[in-house]
Amino acid sequence: MPDLAQIARALDYVEDHLQEAITVTDMAQAVSYSLYHFCRTFNEATHHTPYDYLIRRRISEAARALLETDRRILDIAFDYQFNNHETFSRAFKRMLGLQPSQWRRQGQAGPGWPVGRLMPRLTLAHLEQIDKGPYLKPVVEDRDAFQVAGVMAPLPDEATGTATGVIHALWARLVRELEHFERAIAPGRYYGLLYYPAEYKAGGCMYLAAAEIPTPSGGRLAPALAGTALAVKTMPAMTCACFVHKGCRHELPLTLDYVYHTWLPKSGRRLSLPWIIEGYGPTLPTADDAEAETAIHIPVG
Repeated sequence: MPDLAQIARALDYVEDHLQEAITVTDMAQAVSYSLYHFCRTFNEATHHTPYDYLIRRRISEAARALLETDRRILDIAFDYQFNNHETFSRAFKRMLGLQPSQWRRQGQAGPGWPVGRLMPRLTLAHLEQIDKGPYLKPVVEDRDAFQVAGVMAPLPDEATGTATGVIHALWARLVRELEHFERAIAPGRYYGLLYYPAEYKAGGCMYLAAAEIPTPSGGRLAPALAGTALAVKTMPAMTCACFVHKGCRHELPLTLDYVYHTWLPKSGRRLSLPWIIEGYGPTLPTADDAEAETAIHIPVG
């Protein structure tokens, strides 16, 4: 088992030297590991090679600079240790799918991406989440279309610390609404749906706390729900990569960071819809249960 605290120190070293000419050997020496032991342990803890992680972090920070400053592309490339425009552009496109100039013109991380394409700084909390293990092996399955009814609100960036409170309030409101329409709701299926509209940037989304409802013949809305305050959404048939998130709901971004920045680039798949589907089965979500397991469905093509 890797010493996660030591690998976290190596991650800190990377962040402190993103704009310096460091090597993987330097990273190993920063935590007093041999090169062989460091590469093996780093890969086991992060599921990235040290060099891959370093390049992804440099590209990510360079991409932020392209959006947040008007500095020349070549100057930004030099800042992050790329020796020429061609090398920078090739690495940039390989990771983000766009040339640096296209990225700057686009002006945002792109529509339809549930999280930003930029590799986040990994922390000890990320390593501990990865170390839980089983959820890292998704099952890819086809899901039939289904219909849900619930309550929706804009969800701020998790980093602001207010998203959890918004979600708690939505679930409490849903419970109150469902007391009046119990017969219209198929028991035992609750979902939290995160939707990222094209006009949103990477930090924002809509959250729908919902229960599945039967779809009558002809696909019409269940009569008992007509005219209520509940929002109704029909989710299309889709192929999903299904993960299991282990732990409290506020730790979900750690799992999603793994899904989008480690699993997805290596899977050969792409995102097909701007949704994240949290499946809770017969039990309403409990935000503070450290032993809870949440099914996470990511639409992929």
